[in-house]
Amino acid sequence: MNRVLISLLIGISAAGITLAGPYDIEARPSAAPAMRDGDLKLPADYKSWPVYLLDVQRPELKQIRDIYINPQGLKSSRPFAYGTTMVMELHSVKTSADGKPEPDAYGKLQKQGLSKVFVMGKGAGWGQDVPPEQRTGEWVFAAYDASGNSLGKDMSACRGCHVPLKDTDFVAKVPEFEAARANVR
Repeated sequence: MNRVLISLLIGISAAGITLAGPYDIEARPSAAPAMRDGDLKLPADYKSWPVYLLDVQRPELKQIRDIYINPQGLKSSRPFAYGTTMVMELHSVKTSADGKPEPDAYGKLQKQGLSKVFVMGKGAGWGQDVPPEQRTGEWVFAAYDASGNSLGKDMSACRGCHVPLKDTDFVAKVPEFEAARANVR
């Protein structure tokens, strides 16, 4: 082959075009579209995943949070690897007649019932459709009610909590998680 043809073929290959026949040029299929907020499914098996943190006490919100991380995410460290998924259950707490959280004998909040479930996932190019001030690296979010029904695509509240966490790859409670993980080894 002459040099011009070789240069042309290298240029075509670099542009993502393949030759389908002697005169046909066909573009390669593009990669799957990036995930957006609300696109993540609630993993049916998340309760079998490793625990990120359990019984996170949030008395100011009258909540207890249980957080799970998929095995791929557990194996990674900061920044978390693409494919990491975390699921956070929000439990309402037992309250007294005056509406204040009613702790148990050890001063811990008591779970009353599951109220919501949030999913957080990381992938290449994900979450870039939101305004720059709301971006959380390449994480996207989804929210579900206790029955597993989607709560919509507006995840600005999730993003509002995670945006300030840039130093921990936009993930909450990383020091507590790392300390708990170190104690297990």
